[in-house]
Amino acid sequence: MTITSDQLKKLSDLAYLAVDDTLINQLSSDVQAIVAFVNVLQNVNTSEVAPLLHPLDLTQPLRDDVVTEVNQLQALEKIAPRFEKNYFLVPKVIDKSK
Repeated sequence: MTITSDQLKKLSDLAYLAVDDTLINQLSSDVQAIVAFVNVLQNVNTSEVAPLLHPLDLTQPLRDDVVTEVNQLQALEKIAPRFEKNYFLVPKVIDKSK
């Protein structure tokens, strides 16, 4: 699998990261090395290895599922700058028009 510079540029745009062309070339070689390593891992014979669900064979003690806090929605509504239909309204911070 080959990752192109255009794909890395698109990925950096989607992640809202500013990456210049010199760094794209370095990232391209780094990503190629990672992909090559993953390919090596995929070719490892694990047919006789038992699946590992968790490194420690312990069970987590569970508590009863009961409400332990009171509903503070009305108190928080009074101090919120904008509140509508049980939701806090916040200003838009990410522009997806890019």
